[in-house]
Formats: sequence, structure tokens, C-alpha cells
Amino acid sequence: MGLTAREKEDVIPGIVDTRIKAIIEDSIVNAFQHGGVLAAIVPSIVSAVREAVVDSIQAELAKHYEEAHQQREELEDLKMKYTNLKSEFNTLQTKVNNLEQYSRRNCVIISGIPETPGERSTDNPVLSVANDTLKCDPPFNINDIDRSHRLGKPRGDGKPRPIIVKFCSYRSKAALMRAKTSGRAALKENGIFVNENLTKANMDLLKDARSLVKMKLLNQAWSYDGKIFVKTPQDERRVLYTAIDLDAYRVPE
Repeated sequence: MGLTAREKEDVIPGIVDTRIKAIIEDSIVNAFQHGGVLAAIVPSIVSAVREAVVDSIQAELAKHYEEAHQQREELEDLKMKYTNLKSEFNTLQTKVNNLEQYSRRNCVIISGIPETPGERSTDNPVLSVANDTLKCDPPFNINDIDRSHRLGKPRGDGKPRPIIVKFCSYRSKAALMRAKTSGRAALKENGIFVNENLTKANMDLLKDARSLVKMKLLNQAWSYDGKIFVKTPQDERRVLYTAIDLDAYRVPE
């Protein structure tokens, strides 16, 4: 029995579609087998991928560069703030040290005065050093001394503790220090040392300066009125304020 006209209309498009599909599939397979399509497609794919990758990398690098630039600026800003804070701290530290030293301007420390058992006052031994050992003129009297006492706890080795003396006036303290200069031989003979009452910072600075004197890098180091002085190999007098001032006289490592 033959197909009706409608059935023929339904069958013919299906046959055509199948044939076209088959032709297209065969053409694609044939093209891939012979490499023509690959040769045409691969370079464009590679180029597109390369551009996409390069653009992505460049964008990422730009992002990291910007972040690094910002961090570098922040680091420089922090360095500047640290430098400023350090400078301010050093300035404040110097001011505090100067104020503390000024509060000690009427004081001296005398070492080597024998310590007696049950000693109740150190004023008379101090007057003995001033008047008998140093021959101060005019002589000192008890009214020149504000107060004096031994420093620290009694020692077990029998060595006498140093005595700190606060005079009633700077003038009295200065007179004793002048007498010390002319009476060095008498002090040495009696094993007595008279020194200014320096702050820890100034004492450390003086010790450092004297170590350079021992190394023959400086000629002399001493304190006067709470300040530290040195004499250079060129016989020039210099005042020291901080340890940094000594760096100019050290041997480069």
C-alpha cells in the first residue's frame, strides 16, 4: 500500500535532515582528520587564551604593585614617625637627666673614709677631709653641711661605704671641688676620693670616656659641675652630652 500525500510530506524532511546531519558530521570528522580545522582554530584559541592569561596576570601584578607601593609608603611613614619619636625621646631623656643632675649640684661623694662601728654621724669625718686633708681656707664648719650619710648597706669585707654629702650651698660644694684639685696628692696619700654626685647616665658617659683615655684615643676625661669633658689628642677640650658624642673618637671596626 503506498504512502499518502501527507505521510510523504512528513517523511521527506526527516530524510533530508538525516542526510544533512550525516554530511555535516562527515565533513567535520574529515576536516579534523586532515587537520585543516585544527590548523585554523588552534592558533586563534592559543592567542585568545594567551591574551586572557596575560591580561589576568597583568591585572594581578598591577594590583600587587599598587598594594606594595601603598605598603612602601606606609613603611616610610612609620620610619619617619619612629625617627621623630626617637628624637623626641632622646630630647626628653636629656632634659630629665639634666634636671636630675641639677638637683645634685650641691652634692659630692667621698670614698675611702674609714667606717667605725656604731657610727651615728658622718659630718665630722667629712669636715676632717675638708679641713685637715684638703686644708680648705676658709675652713668648713657644720653649718656648711645640709646632711651626709653612708651609701648602701654595711659591707661584709670591711671596706668603708662611700659618704654622700649635700652642702647647704653650691658655693660650699664648689669650694671643696677646687680644694680637691690642689689637694690631689694629699687625697691619694690617704686613699680618699672626692667626686661629684653624677647621674647614672653621666657616670656611664664618664666611664666610657675614661676607657678611651686608657686606649690612648683621648688625652683626658673628667666631670665639672655635672658636665662631662674630654681633651682630644689635638689638646682640644670638648663637652659630652650623650654616648653618641664619643663615637667620633672611637676606632672604626
